[in-house]
Amino acid sequence: MSGRGGPRRWASAAVGVVLVAGSLAACGDGGGGAAGAKASHAAAGGGGKAAGGGAKKQPERRAFDPPVRFSRAHEVELTGAGQPSTASGEALRPAVTLVDGTAYVASEGALHAVDTRTGDDRWYAETKNEAERGGFGTKRVPPLVSEDGKTAYAAWNRTVTGEGTMPDRYVIEVLAVDTATGKKTWTAEIPSDPSSTGLAANPIGADDNLAPQVVGVDGGTAVVTDADTTYALDTAAGTVRWKKADFRAVTLADGVVSGGERTGYNEGRLLGLAADTGEQRWTVADAQAPAHAARQLLSANKNDRTIVVDAVDGKVRVSLEAEGWRCRDDAQALVACATEGDYESDPGIVVFDAASFRKKWTLPDGSGRSVPKVRGFWHGALYGELGGSSIVLDGATGKDRETEPLAAPVEIDRYGGVQDTTFIPAVG
Repeated sequence: MSGRGGPRRWASAAVGVVLVAGSLAACGDGGGGAAGAKASHAAAGGGGKAAGGGAKKQPERRAFDPPVRFSRAHEVELTGAGQPSTASGEALRPAVTLVDGTAYVASEGALHAVDTRTGDDRWYAETKNEAERGGFGTKRVPPLVSEDGKTAYAAWNRTVTGEGTMPDRYVIEVLAVDTATGKKTWTAEIPSDPSSTGLAANPIGADDNLAPQVVGVDGGTAVVTDADTTYALDTAAGTVRWKKADFRAVTLADGVVSGGERTGYNEGRLLGLAADTGEQRWTVADAQAPAHAARQLLSANKNDRTIVVDAVDGKVRVSLEAEGWRCRDDAQALVACATEGDYESDPGIVVFDAASFRKKWTLPDGSGRSVPKVRGFWHGALYGELGGSSIVLDGATGKDRETEPLAAPVEIDRYGGVQDTTFIPAVG
């Protein structure tokens, strides 16, 4: 293994990784997949009700950091968090972001916050334009909660009915809501450009969910992506500063918007753009399927490998054998990358330090241990499923931490986690 300044290489039976030396501030937002960003001290929400009756007195609430055991005795159903199924039949990640006892839910027609202890709504902020009725519902992305926990953001596709000779208009409606009061701090309607995604082109990003998403807010600029077009909004005026077609943003960090651009049929590259002007800051050629990996990291496929790239300067920090790895951080100091899908022939997990990029552990590791499917990662605990049962691994060592947690949540805070559309309280 080489010293600091050169690449670090290690491999196991199914995992080969190159860590490119460098430093990076510890990543701060958790969740996975097309996860909505969240701050470690923010609140998250979703309309819900306590299972078995809303007015029952709840026991004294205990906090666990991180939680590793769960009980359905006082679970809360998060109404409105459910999503339509994908083409493969698998349900999308619920449209909920969870932090510190509150669930923020982007339902069909509103952004609302729920107290996960009682199941009561804290507030309910409706969209100006009604959601489409009928069918199987529309896809949404989990809300974004600001790092200071004061504002929640969400976006929806909407149709504004025309009058007289004026035709219908298609817009992206964006809400910014004060988390303490539920009052809207600003709103915007963005004219929605038609997407080039269709029979002639594959989606740019790795996610199946192409619904509108508030990627991040930096100063007076909010970055919103919808299908394969990205928009930068002036939050004071509610107007578009710039937009870029055939570009899907996945991360906003330190004033740089990073994501993937389509350059031809089944061809692409990664780009970093200045959030305020849209000017190019960096590029990585011949890379496709970008995905959010951590607050300051994104992943992509390049030359039959998965690379993890610094979102601010475009440097490749990690290289994994084979395409299709998906990464998430634990909202503290670790990043976990895992092969996705239920039928992977070579499942694997690799965890590395978010600042030094040094490998912590991998599975398989030659010991014969099975590799769980990763569902969530929070504060050093990795939540997964194995053989129809849930399990929690220690994020720092990879060792079994809890073999009967009774849940494998995708969203976690110190009071419990969200599995499917249910908040399940922690008991240990």
